[in-house]
Amino acid sequence: MPRIIPFICLLLAAVFLTPVPAWARDCIGMVPAGTSAFWSELEAGARRTADDLQLELYTRGPTQEGSVEVQLQLIDRVLAQGCKALIIAPAGDAIDTRIAALRDEGIPTVYVDRGVAGDGAYALVATDNFLAGQLAGQQLAERLGQGGRVGVLRLRPGLQSTEERERGFLLAAKASGLQVVFDTYLGDDRQRIADALSEQLPRLDGLFSPNGTSSRATLAVLRQLGKAGTVDFVGFDGGELLFDAVRQGQIHALLLQQPQAMGDHAVRLVHRALSGERAISRLQLLLEPRVLTARELADMTAPQQPW
Repeated sequence: MPRIIPFICLLLAAVFLTPVPAWARDCIGMVPAGTSAFWSELEAGARRTADDLQLELYTRGPTQEGSVEVQLQLIDRVLAQGCKALIIAPAGDAIDTRIAALRDEGIPTVYVDRGVAGDGAYALVATDNFLAGQLAGQQLAERLGQGGRVGVLRLRPGLQSTEERERGFLLAAKASGLQVVFDTYLGDDRQRIADALSEQLPRLDGLFSPNGTSSRATLAVLRQLGKAGTVDFVGFDGGELLFDAVRQGQIHALLLQQPQAMGDHAVRLVHRALSGERAISRLQLLLEPRVLTARELADMTAPQQPW
């Protein structure tokens, strides 16, 4: 009998020390807004934390941003995998109706990057987008001074994250004495941006674009028109293409987010919800953006956020 007890102790220790196999873990579904490098970075942060918490992360994202219908289909695909919670970057207000129904079924949701109207989600993790827009406006105000003429290349109506950036930019620009002489929705369509800038550039001293795809499209158009570097341009998000443009003086500042931290916090919050921790109202975590200029980029051996 005494020989059996140590054997049982060793057996129990082996059971507790053995990693939980993927098939035995709780599944969290993730539906990002697209497939760009930003979303890949967010997923990387989420996946690392999911592994630490012994959760399984199942991700399905649309090939193009902006479709509520596609996201609703992807939610169904995620749930068909048996996922017990959801992380999503909602494309529109209609998503919240579905999320509220899932909450009633005991499936909690955390919104990432942007929120929508309604109280279906357990929590929101996003950049402080209004602050990011204000910082962008201050960057152009510092360069252009009072009376500088600026244009805002808006992305899309109804997208909460970029609308907050645009709102923050306009408030800071006007408070600093800049003149907003051009303000319209152009999306990230290069032809629409080219048509608009061909007409507007002669009366513009500065430009602001509110996300990564619109920043890359605007940069491409400025290069195409031979005007890159001749107008002060503040963009959003990063990646080597935009970082190189900062080094060359074609973009004068970038506002950077923290996608990996966003993914990390989202998984931790959804894990709290799965553990039964209740919230009286939607929890909200806003991450501070970072301003990147050529001077700061020159001091870095490599950008810390490569999306």
